[in-house]
Amino acid sequence: MTKIFKDYDQEQLNAQYNQRTLIPDIGPYSKQAQDDTVAARAEFDCEPKVSYGPEDDQWMAVYRPKAAAPKDAPILIYFHGGAWLMAEEGRDGQVAPQFVRAGAVFVAPNFSVVPDVTLGDMVRQCREAVAFCYANAASLGADAERLHVCGHSSGAHLTAMTAVTDWQAEFGLPADVIKGATLVSGPYDLAPVRLSARNEYLNLSAEDEQRLSPGRHIRDDAPPAIFAYGGGELDEFQRQSRDLAAAWEAATGAVSAPLTFAANNHFQMRQEYGRAGSALPAATLAQMGLTP
Repeated sequence: MTKIFKDYDQEQLNAQYNQRTLIPDIGPYSKQAQDDTVAARAEFDCEPKVSYGPEDDQWMAVYRPKAAAPKDAPILIYFHGGAWLMAEEGRDGQVAPQFVRAGAVFVAPNFSVVPDVTLGDMVRQCREAVAFCYANAASLGADAERLHVCGHSSGAHLTAMTAVTDWQAEFGLPADVIKGATLVSGPYDLAPVRLSARNEYLNLSAEDEQRLSPGRHIRDDAPPAIFAYGGGELDEFQRQSRDLAAAWEAATGAVSAPLTFAANNHFQMRQEYGRAGSALPAATLAQMGLTP
């Protein structure tokens, strides 16, 4: 057995980065997200396609309470997952309810996906979505000084990349644009990803791996971060969350012990954002200064 990464041979590493080895049929989870989005659009004031950039895929769904929200409402930007391959239209509202009911403006950006663009392009678009929300917070009904980000799966990787952005150097914005991040079940270190079968469509180089692995770019002024994963997830996804939490704590000095949900698989962790009484939305709301 030739080890490719840690104690994994090629077949084992490929399996560690393939959610379908544990959940062969993700259809019911996708259908639930679609149904939940229909319900969210009925419950809340929703603008389904707000442009945030010049490219066709650069639009965001914005969810607000139907009753007028205070102008100082916090804004939560959610970056969806899907192995960096899947678009989100029609499923963007599943995560919104717990946060909008508590008084937040919830934004779910769409963005281009591989192989139509590179992973670097995806990161750029996500950063542009954050910059747009900061610059246009008032028109979105929110406070630019209360901007938070969150994500699930590959969307958690993209979220982490926004949280380690040098906003002053790259966008001419304050360094603390992002006040807090929630990172759920993401692959953050791209070294094993690049060595796995996923690189057949990601086409990551060694330079890409370095540039796009968020744990290698955490500054001491990075925003506070919440980490979470499920005990029913692939071992590598659990390790990735623990390792990034440890790196975040080492860089910032802030304790970042991950929330763990022993019974949850990877796709249930996305649903956990919306579960009433869950520690996950409660922690994010507390970070935002809101109560469930």
